[in-house]
Amino acid sequence: MIVFVNDKSEIHDVGSTKDPSLTPLYIIDEGNPFNGWSVAKICCYKCTVSEGIVTMLTPYVDSTLIEHIDQLGKQIEAATPYTETKTAYIDDTFLVFTNVPSGNLTVYFDKPYTVERDADRVTVKFEPLEEVTTITISII
Repeated sequence: MIVFVNDKSEIHDVGSTKDPSLTPLYIIDEGNPFNGWSVAKICCYKCTVSEGIVTMLTPYVDSTLIEHIDQLGKQIEAATPYTETKTAYIDDTFLVFTNVPSGNLTVYFDKPYTVERDADRVTVKFEPLEEVTTITISII
């Protein structure tokens, strides 16, 4: 997981950001305290990370509001289709998407491909590429 923090260590984005002033923090999946949290709830906290491990975690939003923010965040996430895009490079023959929620899967790729799904892991396989391209998956 990647969270993006400001200079006060406040989390402002999760997964990706369009704000170049934010700093990415990479968190390993094992022992990740944010597993199962909505993005809205995660963005109520400030944290520090060392070698992929969260070493400090504290709310910077009024803690009496966090559960309400989380509830609204989960409702929005449930109504919003999951979409992820990755880049495949020359000679690649597969791309792996992890932490993919369950649901109806759609793959957007302009070449012949096969899909394998194992729990929350989706692998898109294809012939070796001759040019760099993107593959997008969507879950509804």
